[in-house]
Amino acid sequence: ESKETVTEQVQTTEKSVETSIPIAKAEETIVEEKAPEPEPEPEPVYRDLGGETITIASWFDQIEPEIKRSAQEEALWEYRHEVMENNNFQFEEIIMGKWNTTLELLSTSTLAGEPAAEIFHLASSFLNTAINNGLCYDLTTLDSIDLDHWKWDEIAKDCLTRGDKIYGVFPDQTPRNFLFFNKRIFEESGIDPADVYKWQADGEWTWEKFEEVCEKVTKDTDNDGISDVYAFQTNGLYYTAAIISNGTRMVQKDENGQLINNMFAPEVIEALEWANQLMNKSYDTHSSHWDGAEEMFLSGGAAMYYGDSNKVFEFQDMADDYGLLIFPKGPSADKYYAGGNAEVWVIPSSYTKEEAENIAFAMDMWASQAPDYNNEDDWMMAQYKLYRDAESVEQTLAYAKEAGNMRMDYRELINGISPNAFSQPIMYQGATVMEALEGIEGIWNTAISKANGENIVQ
Repeated sequence: ESKETVTEQVQTTEKSVETSIPIAKAEETIVEEKAPEPEPEPEPVYRDLGGETITIASWFDQIEPEIKRSAQEEALWEYRHEVMENNNFQFEEIIMGKWNTTLELLSTSTLAGEPAAEIFHLASSFLNTAINNGLCYDLTTLDSIDLDHWKWDEIAKDCLTRGDKIYGVFPDQTPRNFLFFNKRIFEESGIDPADVYKWQADGEWTWEKFEEVCEKVTKDTDNDGISDVYAFQTNGLYYTAAIISNGTRMVQKDENGQLINNMFAPEVIEALEWANQLMNKSYDTHSSHWDGAEEMFLSGGAAMYYGDSNKVFEFQDMADDYGLLIFPKGPSADKYYAGGNAEVWVIPSSYTKEEAENIAFAMDMWASQAPDYNNEDDWMMAQYKLYRDAESVEQTLAYAKEAGNMRMDYRELINGISPNAFSQPIMYQGATVMEALEGIEGIWNTAISKANGENIVQ
């Protein structure tokens, strides 16, 4: 080979080597990108309430039980203690009067500038007096409470709203009155309880269907001409239930929040006339004493019981299985309505904003569930233990608790008037519906005007 050829090969090799070196270095110096570090969770922010005891003045106590009935109850009290310890305060809900005296305590102590409690529990018939006399703090001005949270009862909030102001809250309440029914009696009368729930689910549980049921379950078992099993017990609540279930109220509100006498509305008259003709049939009987209706249902003397849902505690040892229904809907209603009520918590208006913020913070805690049980449907867990079937909870109670399905007659906001004033004359004195209403019209008009703030006695 010539010198030139060797030299050329060497040069070529050197070039190849030289060329390969930077490539190798480039591969060695590649750095993998690291995932960004997660941001640390923010430290919880606590507030120091200075060891203060926040008190709800009520007509019953809510005291921590020594033995908790469930894991949910155990978690609730653990959560409450944790919040109180972290924020340096105590909380109590104690008896400081009767249901009809807490307003007076709120009024006298607040006007004196020394409220007897940080929060007052009021019955619905005293709300207007408290608000009209400037005794309640406007919660919309506070940052420590979310008034749109599902845990606050919609009826209570509606009753406490004046324009853009909201003067109180109350934890979500179960609608008050329902129709319990005896499954054994229904089955023996040829009615499958599953069908009744299907009627309710399909919108077919109507006044007409209810009367069909009453006809079948009312029985004279020994042929002596006297019924041994009645459909239900004579009860003035059927008149008020008929009004609500027909999509109306005896007292309504106008667009300005003023109460209006609505007793002569066609839907109200229709409801009262239907209830009256129902009572004049052979489906019901009078109870022998004040709590005889519950005893008749427990013993199987009545196929149905309409009343407070809390009666379920009295029915726990009932031999027969029972179910739960919403009262059937009337022809003027577009859907079922469950009867509700409005008890409330209010903060006295004499507190400073700083004081009210701390009170609202503590009140919010007391109304909350433990974090593991704080979903909107977690209330069902406790209810399953009280009822004999899932439909009572998942269909009846769940429907009644949906927004817009619970309704209260605004007459319950008015102190001094009672549905007995019209139901008793109809039931026991032979009065017609119109006669009974005309007999109370003037009294109710005066009470409504007073509730609207006219001629307030300071």
